[in-house]
Amino acid sequence: MATLSEPRIGAMNADTPQIGWLLIALTYLATAASMGMVGVAAALTADLGVAMHVARNDVGLALAMFSLPSAIGGVFCGGLVDRAGAKRVIVVSAFVCALGAGLAAWGASLSLLMLALAVSGVGFTGISVAAPALLVGATAGRRQVRAMSLWSTYAPTGFAMGLLLAAPFAGTGRWQPAFLIYGAIMLVLFAALMALPHVKTAAAPHWKKQLSSFASVFRERDVILLTVAVAVPSALSYGTSLIAPLYLAQVHGTSMGASATTVAAIKGVAMVLCGLMTGALLTRRLNRKLLFAGLAGLGMASQALLFWPGSGFALASLGLFGWLVAFSGMGAVAMAQLPVVVASPSRSGAASGLIGQGISVLSFLAPSIYFGMNGWMGFVAIACVGLIVAGLALPIARGRRPILS
Repeated sequence: MATLSEPRIGAMNADTPQIGWLLIALTYLATAASMGMVGVAAALTADLGVAMHVARNDVGLALAMFSLPSAIGGVFCGGLVDRAGAKRVIVVSAFVCALGAGLAAWGASLSLLMLALAVSGVGFTGISVAAPALLVGATAGRRQVRAMSLWSTYAPTGFAMGLLLAAPFAGTGRWQPAFLIYGAIMLVLFAALMALPHVKTAAAPHWKKQLSSFASVFRERDVILLTVAVAVPSALSYGTSLIAPLYLAQVHGTSMGASATTVAAIKGVAMVLCGLMTGALLTRRLNRKLLFAGLAGLGMASQALLFWPGSGFALASLGLFGWLVAFSGMGAVAMAQLPVVVASPSRSGAASGLIGQGISVLSFLAPSIYFGMNGWMGFVAIACVGLIVAGLALPIARGRRPILS
């Protein structure tokens, strides 16, 4: 899952005071927490299925609803931020997230769970688009670079936060308190976010111009290929993260709480390690196509180790760690190609929007696919096919050749 609108990076507005690290951390925490709802629901998949008398693939369909708002309207959310202001969008979105959690705790039916996750998805979309716009508008220089680097790690952090929050309740049949606690956290953040400054942004273009800019990148072959190279591994990672806690608990006989806690801890360590490793590798003159292929190979082997029933819980955890390292590395390598493949720098924002939209659409499909599969070979097969497609799609040359003349 990723932000769907690229902020306008540049000098800080002269009328806006530069925010300190406390407010930067608050903005990061709000973005990560908005992603936490899907982590809570993923940890409670078995409990929700039993309570609502539905199969796990039905719960997977409900989880897909979290990604639906960003898949449909994410491309226009940047314009809303420009018109209403980043602070206002963030504050209102935090309350929307709390409302979604309340609906999830109150409801005892699949339809209400789907509605709750869709509402939370609206809040997530608003925060994840408005937060970088606020950080860019209220910071400058090295602080801006560090703030944006920190903010970019919100997705795995937020998902892990949700897993940890729900872990004590997983497998107990008492799933409502997890959603209530999450909702309370979002209400606290809703109040705390009032301290954020109002940030002025450039005037938003008319929606017709936004659509025209977005459509123009469809003529650039390499941008479309890059979208495939980024979106497919992202969807595979999202599906793996959703299914892993339940799969590990069922196959290796551990409690759901222990499984969710293990997955959360592994995600945290893997993200930090890969951030350091990939940053060092990308500064060297390595063949990025070969580097991506090597990481894809690591991802395939790790997926097999993760899902093979004979691996045992320890080796499966090692497989999950290897997969997260491979996925993070592939994402960094692929996104480093964005300036290379865009035909014109003026289209970089539209290209970023297309990539984000691709991630959202495939992420919407991932829960139903993963929860609808049975048997470990299906999980490994879809990962191998997807990674091969992504590796073949990764463009290297500058994308100045349009598909249509």
